[in-house]
Amino acid sequence: MGKVDQILSKSQHNKSWIGDNGKPETRQKDDFYPTPPDGVYPLLKNEKFEGEIWECACGDGAISNLLIKEGYNVYSSDLIDRGFGETGVDFLKSNRKTNNIITNPPFKLACEFAYHACQLADKKVAMFARINFLEGVARGKMFKLTPLKNVYVFSRRITFINPDSGKKSHGGGMLAFGWYVWEKGFTGKPTIDWI
Repeated sequence: MGKVDQILSKSQHNKSWIGDNGKPETRQKDDFYPTPPDGVYPLLKNEKFEGEIWECACGDGAISNLLIKEGYNVYSSDLIDRGFGETGVDFLKSNRKTNNIITNPPFKLACEFAYHACQLADKKVAMFARINFLEGVARGKMFKLTPLKNVYVFSRRITFINPDSGKKSHGGGMLAFGWYVWEKGFTGKPTIDWI
């Protein structure tokens, strides 16, 4: 078992480490919060992707559809069937190689998704996550072992729509989010920019 695998294994014993707010009744089932367009377009304005993009937690296709609209070659999958992409695919158990991965993973599994995505993509990984994803001892170690190049912080808060009710959810824009971008072969310190 490698260093990061040991770190991730320990995280399963301390759910507060991975962002559990202690109020599971307030969270959408399976952490399903479709990414709104104003959460995707700023990434595409700042980053270009060559080759295939795998959206490995595609949900209802919120990110995938925008990528396809922009002319990218996209493979979409999800563990849960929400009527889009290939379903029943457990990303964390997959060995499928690709050029790029762009996703908004379940926050409680974001560290595991980031590390695994960096193993499978040969160009870039872009992951939408809370700004507090930067915090934590285990995540700090993960960042040191993976080629994080850029963090794009949203200047304005992103508001999610509850897919069940159609109402604003997930704090109604109270949480700060950003895009984390890893690039294969990058060895410098990550930069932070505002979008």
